[in-house]
Amino acid sequence: MCDLVLFDMDGTLVDSQEGIINSIVYALDFFNIRVDDTNSLRVFLGPPLRDTFNKMFGFEGERLEQVVAKYREHLSDRGLYEGELYLGIIETLATLRENGVKMAVATAKATVFAKEMLEHYHIAKYFDLIVGCELDGRRSEKSEIIACVLDEIDNERTMKPIMIGDRKFDILGAKAHGIPSVGCLWGYGDEAELIEAGATYLVKSPKEILDLVLKA
Repeated sequence: MCDLVLFDMDGTLVDSQEGIINSIVYALDFFNIRVDDTNSLRVFLGPPLRDTFNKMFGFEGERLEQVVAKYREHLSDRGLYEGELYLGIIETLATLRENGVKMAVATAKATVFAKEMLEHYHIAKYFDLIVGCELDGRRSEKSEIIACVLDEIDNERTMKPIMIGDRKFDILGAKAHGIPSVGCLWGYGDEAELIEAGATYLVKSPKEILDLVLKA
């Protein structure tokens, strides 16, 4: 049995796409940038925020910090609440907790926003630790976030951890620490992306996580 489960948040626990994209549109609008097809903004779902604003729209320096600030302005006001839990998540978390499994959230979202979102959806109580990036952009890579979780909960590296996420960043972050990973097919990445990244397992529903974690 795995005794430490790390969960990604956006696209794994919570379908937060609407809130994220609306916050991006709001931030870009401040700079008079219009996006005709908001589906193109799905590239923001997963990687570090600053990296994507830079790669997609050329933001850098002070302008980059301004667009991130506008994004977070909308996110904290409305975006955090424009989403819903995936079906079966609460039952899965409750069962893992009942079986004595320690759980943590390892998300690219800023820690302060991750905690607020998880409280809003009434699932923060299931987690021993919630770790995201710093507001200034530090600890933005998933491997760094996972390292922070492991250092806090399993400093001696004696536990059997597993990382659960929906994008390649989750899988690659887990591989950097030599821990197995689960690719969630209900999230924002697709099967090909997760397989190419090297996911140890693929699951189609949260319930399947129980079989992997409790019987592994």
